[in-house]
Amino acid sequence: MKSAMKKLSVLLIVSTMIITLTGCALFDSRAKVYSRYATSLLDINYKNISKDYMTLTGVSQSDAEAVYVANMDYQAHNLMSYYGVKEVDDGTILSEFYYLAQSIFANAKYEVADVVHDDEKDSYVLELTVYPLDTLETTYDQVVAYIEGFNAKVDEGDYNNTTEEDYEAEFAEGIIEILKSTVDNPGYMDPVTLEIPIQPSDDYYYISDEDFLKIDKAMLYIRENPTAGEETSEDGQPAAEETSGEETPEGEQPPAEETSEGEQPAVEGTPEGEQPAAEETAGEEQPAE
Repeated sequence: MKSAMKKLSVLLIVSTMIITLTGCALFDSRAKVYSRYATSLLDINYKNISKDYMTLTGVSQSDAEAVYVANMDYQAHNLMSYYGVKEVDDGTILSEFYYLAQSIFANAKYEVADVVHDDEKDSYVLELTVYPLDTLETTYDQVVAYIEGFNAKVDEGDYNNTTEEDYEAEFAEGIIEILKSTVDNPGYMDPVTLEIPIQPSDDYYYISDEDFLKIDKAMLYIRENPTAGEETSEDGQPAAEETSGEETPEGEQPPAEETSEGEQPAVEGTPEGEQPAAEETAGEEQPAE
């Protein structure tokens, strides 16, 4: 069986509480406050850097940490889903992917390049530059080779007498070790510039769910999954469509329930354009000046 990897389903995790902004706006222009707010929101979600986030939102240390923990938990689940790893043990596999997600996203790189003010509308748009992590791209060939090798051992019957827990744990460990090899020397794809409006809502301002999702998708570069039946290149491989710059390895993916002898199915992700149900999310709404 050829192994394929489907598109990672990205969930955005941010706190939804409406909290009073402290008096920093008295000393900063609105543009500077908005820039700080956006940076602090990303810092807490991806790096567990909470000082500025706490100052701007007034949340406690424990509440700020809860935002980070929730995001890393979802990122861990997404990585597991992406690589077809099942959570069948007491939580050990999930814990390993949680620590992996922490290591990967600790290297997230972004900056507010500018804040544009529309004088006529009195609105602000952030020009945010994101440098997509290339973790999944640089390990692409190695992961494909690992999955193919693992499936070959399945075909040979190496796991016929292995418990599901041990089988999934061994498969997961191989994926984790490959990805961990990149975290100490992170690389980045070409930078992506996003225009992120600051949304007013009565007496508050915030970054919308839709815009935060754009940011989240840009953080980690992922190949798009070529669909079955599309044109093939000269070497016989499916030709990848030009989409958002994300692709995944080619290959056939049988439904998980149809795999034979415990063969490791390739990753099953959320269908493109669908967002798995999650808690109501939004950029923290903040009182407007």
